Amino acid sequence: MFCGPHDEGNKTPTRRIDHAIRLALREALPLFIAGDALGGEEVRRFQVRASNAGVETAVAAFDSRHCTLADAQVVAAKILELRLERLNHVHLVTDWWHMERASAMLAGELERILHRSILVQPASVFTGPKPSSLVHENERRGLEDYLAGVYGTRRVYDPLCHRPQLSL
Repeated sequence: MFCGPHDEGNKTPTRRIDHAIRLALREALPLFIAGDALGGEEVRRFQVRASNAGVETAVAAFDSRHCTLADAQVVAAKILELRLERLNHVHLVTDWWHMERASAMLAGELERILHRSILVQPASVFTGPKPSSLVHENERRGLEDYLAGVYGTRRVYDPLCHRPQLSL
């Protein structure tokens, strides 16, 4: 599950983590929680939320670079660290408008780091605020940049507000 975005005013959105918890419980899957603009605090809170809901394994995967590529890389590194050799697919939970870029990055980084192909199955979240056209443009350009091998070289305006003191 990729955390974020902070697009619901003064509270931390829980639509992604709640969707991921339901999926993890229904399918008896471990849950990897990645991404966080709040210094790892959000990942830790979501890990506790998942544990309290009954998810047996909730792994925090935090990287301070605060981008989708870093999230994909830290999840792949955690899978390698935990020696999940039999893993052949993952379910990715993120918002529908973020899924194409996030799943391409996750699949690419899983293959690059694990040296094998892992199927990334989308588990999109369809609730939440409607993103602006700028968000859609950033997503498209980010995917193009990743596929071209130049991701992170272009300055991107982030229309989402990350507030340092949010509560669940």
